[in-house]
Amino acid sequence: MKKFIGIILCLIWLPVAMTQSDNNVIDEIIATIGDRIITKSDLEYALQGYKYQTGLYTLENEEDLRCAILEQIIFQKLLINQAELDSITITEAQITERIDYNMRMQIAQMGGNIKKLEEAYGKTLTEIKAESRDLVKDEFLSEQMQQKLIQNINITYQEVKDYFDKIPYDSLPIIPLEYELSQIVKTPQIGEAEKIDIKRRLEEIRTRVLRGENFKTFARMYSEDPGSAPKGGELGFVGRGELFTEFELAAFSLKPGEISPVVETQAGFHIIQMIERRGEQINVAHILIKPKPSAEEMMRSKNYLDSIYQILKTTDMPFDSAAKLYSDDPGKISGGMLVNPITASYAFTEDQLDKSVLYAINNLIKGEFSQVVPMITDEGNQAYRILYIKEKRTAHKANMIDDYEKIKNVAMENKKQEALLKWTKNKIKYTHVKIKPQYQNCDFFEKFGIVGK
Repeated sequence: MKKFIGIILCLIWLPVAMTQSDNNVIDEIIATIGDRIITKSDLEYALQGYKYQTGLYTLENEEDLRCAILEQIIFQKLLINQAELDSITITEAQITERIDYNMRMQIAQMGGNIKKLEEAYGKTLTEIKAESRDLVKDEFLSEQMQQKLIQNINITYQEVKDYFDKIPYDSLPIIPLEYELSQIVKTPQIGEAEKIDIKRRLEEIRTRVLRGENFKTFARMYSEDPGSAPKGGELGFVGRGELFTEFELAAFSLKPGEISPVVETQAGFHIIQMIERRGEQINVAHILIKPKPSAEEMMRSKNYLDSIYQILKTTDMPFDSAAKLYSDDPGKISGGMLVNPITASYAFTEDQLDKSVLYAINNLIKGEFSQVVPMITDEGNQAYRILYIKEKRTAHKANMIDDYEKIKNVAMENKKQEALLKWTKNKIKYTHVKIKPQYQNCDFFEKFGIVGK
């Protein structure tokens, strides 16, 4: 619940503003925090935002959730008050950048259709942005103030141990089977003849479109971008910094209806058609064709890795040393270690690994490596790799030896929350707080020490 509430407060003006045309909410002030007010609509819109983001439109614990959201709004107001007292400043550029980012996310949720977003708000995009500035500024101030309060908090080994020792044994979580993996990757080279052929094919499509044929039809037929091809190559509105540099330079130089020359990026080769531009937001369609290595290059790469496999089998060369010497993977500088994109750690649970990886390592133990297996790189290119099991931890109850970093992270977060609660209780002692009686059954009254206010 707390996770989702945090999201609501950061984006409170976005999904919930879509409901502001609802005249059934009779607004009233339900709380005063210093010189700041919280209205009934603030609370109800945030609740609707939670439902919108989670898809949970019917809640059994709606009153508890309403109390939890109100608690977070009160905390945010206290942070903003303190930020202003501490003269924390936010630049107009920061606010504009955050608004643009938030709006791009909302437009994406509307299928890239700005008109749908404007209809939902009942305002133009310019009006929506203008009206959101104060809310976004408050969002920034509360974030900066919270970071200032916890930035110097550290935790010792003894504190982590004390935290762990207080957890009853029966309450210790089960840590599932985890792997730490390394890899040696060989990416087949793309021949110049292949690149020339792709450019020729795209030039032919471009010429036919310029003669009057439909760009979207060609995109559906030939584009290798699985996300946009079914939509006729249309990407939806995006801003600067969201695209490959070469793609962005070409796209932003186009006028509506124009088609770019062939553009090469890390993903492959494109032609781009400008659909619409609104300031620094563009909606374009593209046709992507990815160069593919020849059968000979694929075999050459596999044979290369087969030779590395034999070196690993017949010598004492450490796998990480071989990765640094022979791998095409950028991660070779860390010995080829795979990083979990979900947790930003080296540990993977089984459900976080691709099925092809699980199949390759299924019968291996710690210290063993796989045969040469095919793979698709993050850029969508065909390649081969050897996988190595650096660690394989069986499912177990959490303990200080195997799971210290996980426990440390939880203990650290707990220490930060305790510090923020202590600050909040102290801040409230010297802040005028008034809350409507109907909300005084919420447990944060006792938690914050504001019973009777």
